[in-house]
Order: sequence, then structure tokens, then C-alpha cells
Amino acid sequence: MFKINSMKLFKILLALPLLWFISGCTGGEQGAESRFHGMWKLDRIESFDKAKGLWYDDPFFEGWEGYILYDGKGHMAAEIVPKGYRDFDADRDPDSLNIEGLKQMVAFFRSNFVYFANYRINGKTVEHARVIATNPKDWGSLLKRDFEFRNDTLILTPHEILWGRQSRLRWIRQ
Repeated sequence: MFKINSMKLFKILLALPLLWFISGCTGGEQGAESRFHGMWKLDRIESFDKAKGLWYDDPFFEGWEGYILYDGKGHMAAEIVPKGYRDFDADRDPDSLNIEGLKQMVAFFRSNFVYFANYRINGKTVEHARVIATNPKDWGSLLKRDFEFRNDTLILTPHEILWGRQSRLRWIRQ
């Protein structure tokens, strides 16, 4: 029968947590990849106050809704809509609208931010290579977002200015 002395057993038991810790630290992008996988609901959009050097809940984005989905195979989809979008009367007959009504309808539909993309992780940045989007001029464009995970929250900070603001989006895992 195989015998192991108590000192060898002690060393093995001491080494197991160390190996577990080291393997967790070397996960890098592979670890981040698996953390993205799934569906996330928009919690809030924050803006950066340059004068104070702080992020704040921006009243402009109050009530906005959205989801982002990462399939774990390099594909993703996102949709963000402003407050009141779900209540908008989209069944109105365009022929019954005056010019101002038509402008309002077009502006409201344009506020629906949707795209599908291929994504890849590059260090602490996730890149979304858009395949298709609600705005045809966005097809084929590349979006870069710095990312951070805090428990069940994914924080994405776009490299570009959104809606005239330096913003970051907080998503809660679903």
C-alpha cells in the first residue's frame, strides 16, 4: 500500500492553495472572456465631472434602459433606449402627421441605440467591431470600451464621447 509521511502530506496540502491562487492569477484575458459571457441589464449611465474629478449619476440619462449580451464566442449585441421609449406611440400613421410630428418620430426612433458586433478583449479594453447597427453609417465601425468588473457589475467606459459627455455605463449581470 502507498504510504505518505505527515511532512509530505503537509507540504502537499500547503501547495494546493498556492497552485490554485497562481492559476487564478494567470487567467488574464481568458478569465475576463468568461466573465463577460451572459446578459447584462443597464443599471445606470454616469458622466465625468472634470472640475471635481468624479463620476456622478447624470440626470440626462435617468430612466434609460438597455441590455448587452456577450455570447462567449466573440459575438455581442447591445440596445439602449432613452426614458419613455417603451411608451412611444409607434403605431401612428405617418401620413397623418405634420412636419413636426414626423421630425419627432424620426428623432425618437434614432434615439434607439442598437448594434451587433464581434468583440475581442485587448488587455483592459473590450473592442466591439460593429457588424450592423440602427444607423447605417455605424456599420463596420470599431468601438473601444475600458472595462472593470465589480462583483455582479460590469462597468464599460467608452473611449469616445457619448451624447456630448464622457460617460460610463454600469451593467448588472442577469
